[in-house]
Amino acid sequence: MYACTGILFNHESPRRGETFVTRKIVRGLKAIAEGKQHVLYLGNLNALRDWGHARDFVEAMWLMLQQEQPEDYVIATGVQYSVREFIERAAPYFGFDIEWYGNGLDEIGIDKKTKKTIIAVNSKYFRPSEVESLLGDPSKAKNKLGWTPKTTFDQLVEEMCNHE
Repeated sequence: MYACTGILFNHESPRRGETFVTRKIVRGLKAIAEGKQHVLYLGNLNALRDWGHARDFVEAMWLMLQQEQPEDYVIATGVQYSVREFIERAAPYFGFDIEWYGNGLDEIGIDKKTKKTIIAVNSKYFRPSEVESLLGDPSKAKNKLGWTPKTTFDQLVEEMCNHE
């Protein structure tokens, strides 16, 4: 039997479920911009993730299946960004410029133009077994498959925001 394993780190796209933090951020910012919501409540803003585009990860899976010998691969970008950074990159697409105040559970993000709090931390969104940092090493996929992600973090954020 030909069997290989792809250990895929966070792969995002506009199709991502609404409960995943990237999609929740984009939808929340859009709702605030449209006046349908006042504040977006999130958990750990410092959580670091290795976010890539699902389209790139599908290409890596296809390449894995084209090899003569099955092997296991880590599919990741090898670069981390925090939840806070995702918010900061997405905010301008909805007309916001975020300024951060406070720490931990008291941290808030205020829109510089309106001076309104649009991001707030709520402990109910912290995961009981939160992993502070997720970072993959895609070097084997690069060396053996010739695979590297084509979509940058900024392009991913832009695509998700424009889709909403």
